[in-house]
Amino acid sequence: MKNKDFVSSKFIYILVSLFFAIVLFFNANTVLLKNSNDRTNASETHSTTLYDVPIELKYDHDKYFVSGFDGSANVYLTSYNLVRLNAEKSSDTRSFHLVVDLTKVKEGTVEVPVRVVELATGVNAQVDPGNISVTVEKKAEKTFDITPVVSLKLLPEGYQLKNVSIDKDTVKVTSGASIITQIDKLQAVLPSDVILDNDYSGKVYLQAIDKSGKVLPAKLSPTSVNMKVAVELPNKDVPIVGKITGKKDNSFTNYNFKLSKDTANISGEQKFIDDVSSITANIDVTNITKETTIKVPLSQDNVTISPNVIDVIVTPVKK
Repeated sequence: MKNKDFVSSKFIYILVSLFFAIVLFFNANTVLLKNSNDRTNASETHSTTLYDVPIELKYDHDKYFVSGFDGSANVYLTSYNLVRLNAEKSSDTRSFHLVVDLTKVKEGTVEVPVRVVELATGVNAQVDPGNISVTVEKKAEKTFDITPVVSLKLLPEGYQLKNVSIDKDTVKVTSGASIITQIDKLQAVLPSDVILDNDYSGKVYLQAIDKSGKVLPAKLSPTSVNMKVAVELPNKDVPIVGKITGKKDNSFTNYNFKLSKDTANISGEQKFIDDVSSITANIDVTNITKETTIKVPLSQDNVTISPNVIDVIVTPVKK
């Protein structure tokens, strides 16, 4: 009997040992898998592309003028640290900037590298383009008169340009010594998206133009002027013709009248004013029994009349 108990207890011991061995096996494999996943996540590379990042030029601004370059570049960033990468996306939290060093460059057109400076640790950057071409010249200054420019194409059909004015007459131009000799005029050009169906008043930016109409690189002071543009529809003067209307008093043979104005100015689209040869002033004599001054409105379809009201002296003539 004792032998049987011993065999039974030994069998139970083997089963328990086997159970714990299986548990430990799966637990060990779970830990290894987790560690493997952690290492995989830690080594994952994140990337982003930043467009139109400004380029800072380092040179002697008092002595030289630099032109002929694009002032921005695209930057491709990579990092294992997503938090740092996200910080570089925004210009408000960005640590790096792009620099082109021209301090040792002589006059002329040269190709220079674009460098990334103060980049956060753990972040890599590639710049496109990696090099830019710039032209370095001795700085020159000159004052030019400003010419306002308004294209007639901005006027709707039938409208006419009445007057154009700007609040400044001259502008100080800073540019390269050779570029400044090519400047033909300084223009204040009304933008092409303006529709002149009414008077315009607003800021207009200046441009340095050569004889062919090409915009030249230059620093302008001021950079803009305030422009006022007055427009008007086609117009003409026509005679005012008086006409007696209303209920006439039988005790009078007629009504004499005198208009305060003999002509009126009409404005509108050309096709409408061409059809108007005169304006009728309808003089209502109802209840008028003595010399009276009345106000008579003037109206005509499709045109604007100035003045639109006139005074008329009405004098009844007795039988």
